[in-house]
Amino acid sequence: MFSVRDDDPFIVFRKLQDIARKSQGEDVIDLSRGDPGYGFTPSVRGREFGSYVLFLDSALNGYDRVNKSSRLKLIEKITKEIYQPEVAERLLNMLREFIDEVIDSSKYEGRKWDDEIILQELFGNCAMSGGSYLNPKGQEITRVIVSAWHRNEYGVDIVSDDLLLTNGASHAIGTVFKALGEEGCGYLKSGDTAMIASPVYSPYNRILDERRIKTIAFSMNHLNGDITIKNPLSAKVMILIDPNNPTGFSLKQNDIEKLATLAKERNMLVITDEVYSSFFAKKKNMLALIPERTIAINARSKVERSTGLRFGEIIVLPDGRKNISKMLGLKDPNALEQLLVFAKGPGRAGGQFQHTTFVPGPSQLLGMAHVVLGKKERDKYMSDLSENRAIFCDSLSLKSEGNTYYIIFDLDSLPGCNTHNISMEERLTKLAEAGLVYIPAYRFFSEEDRKKPGVLTSVRASVVNTTPDRLKEAAERTKRILCGT
Repeated sequence: MFSVRDDDPFIVFRKLQDIARKSQGEDVIDLSRGDPGYGFTPSVRGREFGSYVLFLDSALNGYDRVNKSSRLKLIEKITKEIYQPEVAERLLNMLREFIDEVIDSSKYEGRKWDDEIILQELFGNCAMSGGSYLNPKGQEITRVIVSAWHRNEYGVDIVSDDLLLTNGASHAIGTVFKALGEEGCGYLKSGDTAMIASPVYSPYNRILDERRIKTIAFSMNHLNGDITIKNPLSAKVMILIDPNNPTGFSLKQNDIEKLATLAKERNMLVITDEVYSSFFAKKKNMLALIPERTIAINARSKVERSTGLRFGEIIVLPDGRKNISKMLGLKDPNALEQLLVFAKGPGRAGGQFQHTTFVPGPSQLLGMAHVVLGKKERDKYMSDLSENRAIFCDSLSLKSEGNTYYIIFDLDSLPGCNTHNISMEERLTKLAEAGLVYIPAYRFFSEEDRKKPGVLTSVRASVVNTTPDRLKEAAERTKRILCGT
């Protein structure tokens, strides 16, 4: 039915899901998926505010024909007429909170935004109704909010001009490789070399394989997050997923500094995927250490528990735009931005669809609402996630500590495991028949690491999509199938 050695793990887990649903109906504990969004999903305030603004978008439709200076007064009047008094007060308070946050964020960039300018940004182009292509870099108000969020996260001087909005992190990844590849500027060609972690999010391995780009892997210990760099030969590009998928660890500060020094010494371009960065304490990243050679990718999907928004971004700071353009052999010192804008459109990299942002207006609004209004719920989500990880590890006697979101472990290493003589495919199938779905981790590893003991029998578990009680039940089912206990 499937091969752990040969098949894409993101195809395998779908087959296992089918087996689980056929066997157990709704009683399935799915730990295979990294996209959260089951049961409670923050932020409730963000969703309520998003629906309110969408309502206002309809109520204000055509309002540009009258005096804009009275738009806020009209909003107050409409809100009080439509909603119950306590609801109207709550919604208007959230609108005030949102506007004040945007004004504060815009001041950092030297913008003199006021209430009416922000309301014009929200409603003037019917963006929330999907009525505008907006700007190829993404709507201005959205980039102001997201850049402020990044400044708080990274402690790096990021402004809205440094962001290019994309349809989630996956679109950003595809955009970067299309821009750098032979269909773009030709920087990464067949036979070139990339340095990348092992294990790593397997689509990166597949992208490099399909483009016939050779890899130099540095290993990450799945129990403590330590890395080992052997024979750091020169490569054209260093690819980091930090924090790491599938181990759930963030690179230690001294390790990321070593990698930054290596990238600088060997003149490597750095692509860093940081969609899990908010789950760890603030630390210096590649944008802080070597901005002149770093392209960063991030998204709302994981920290806001909202993968369906498809709302991500590519970040390149001014020093990076100039130096990377030079590294790529582009004549214009600021040509990198245009290259990325062109590459994010459908088709090849000629810029035929550069007028689109690929983040629909309603998604941008809801994403902004989550960022501005969801802090308390976001903090609770992170706390719950930490508890989930601890419960799952304790229940299976796993030694992994200091990671979050994901856990990777060898099924054979479980105390009392008595299924060593059964193939990995059969074990995963038996677990699925018991209503438990894992994703095999074998193809997350480099070819060299795949030869190591315990790699073929390793799985990745995502602990974001269920409750503590269900995680305990997942552990019990695992032990019952693999250990007979």
